[in-house]
Formats: sequence, structure tokens, C-alpha cells
Amino acid sequence: MQQLALILVPSAIAVVVAVFVTWFTFRFALRQDRLRRLHDQRAQLYVDLLTEAHAEKEYFDYDIADDETRKRLAAYRVDLRLPPLERARLGSRGTIFASLEVNRLFLLLQAQALGATLPRRPNNEAERLVARMHVGDAFTALELQVRREMGADELGPRAPRRLIRRLWGAVWGANR
Repeated sequence: MQQLALILVPSAIAVVVAVFVTWFTFRFALRQDRLRRLHDQRAQLYVDLLTEAHAEKEYFDYDIADDETRKRLAAYRVDLRLPPLERARLGSRGTIFASLEVNRLFLLLQAQALGATLPRRPNNEAERLVARMHVGDAFTALELQVRREMGADELGPRAPRRLIRRLWGAVWGANR
């Protein structure tokens, strides 16, 4: 009986360890794959959002310019904004994959540009300058938030420590 117990107990422990190690490894790999997919989707989305934001800013600069400047720029200007259907798709992708802060900042940029031109075009250069500053600040805030979320500035010596913390949080569900 003792010999049977000496054989069964280590075997049972080995089976339990094998099952739990496999389960934890699969759980870690699954979360890592989800994070990688989300990061890839966000990276592509953020490139598209920044491209559209840049196009909006360029169109805004043209839209608020005085009539003489608009006539001179008309021959060289290309409208880089997306067609309406593509803009709707970009908005849908932003709702799904972008963070709330990036979504808010992108909409703020559009609201700043629309708010400066919808009631009426600015009449003098002072109003144009203030409107350009508001749109430029919104664009800069969007760029900074995207850089922060994508970790573009984390390429220094502290990057491995942050990566380990991020992976640890992904495995165990911690916030950071």
C-alpha cells in the first residue's frame, strides 16, 4: 500500500503540474496574441487618423485663407481628405480600436476646424491666427497622445523594464 502511494502521489503531482503549466502557457500566449493584434490594428489606425488629421489641417488652412491667397494656392492645392465613405469607415475603426482619448482628440480637431469656419470665415489675420493656433494645438495634442500610446518615445534604457511590466499585467490582468 505504501509503495502504491509512493508511486501515485508523485504521478498525480506531475499530472497536475503539467496541466496547470500548459493552461498558464496557453493563457499567456493567447493574451500576448490579442495584445499584438490590437497593437497592430491600432498602429495602422493611428497612421490613418494622423494622415486624415493632417489633411484636415491643410484643408482648414486653405479654407480660412483670404481670397487672394486662395486664388494663388488653387493651382497647387490638392485635397488630401478622404471621401465620405472612407471617412465613415475610419470613424468606425476609430470607435472599435482607438482609445477614448485619441478618439476625443481627433473629434476635437475636427470640431475646432469646423467651429472656426462654420459660422463664417475669419475676416482678418488676427482671427485666422487664433483659429490656426486652436487647430494646431488640437493636432499637436493628438500627435502626442498617439506617440504616448504607441510607445514611440519609450526607446530609451527603461524600455525593457516597461515591457516586462506590460507583459506581466497582460498575463495577470493588472492595469499596469
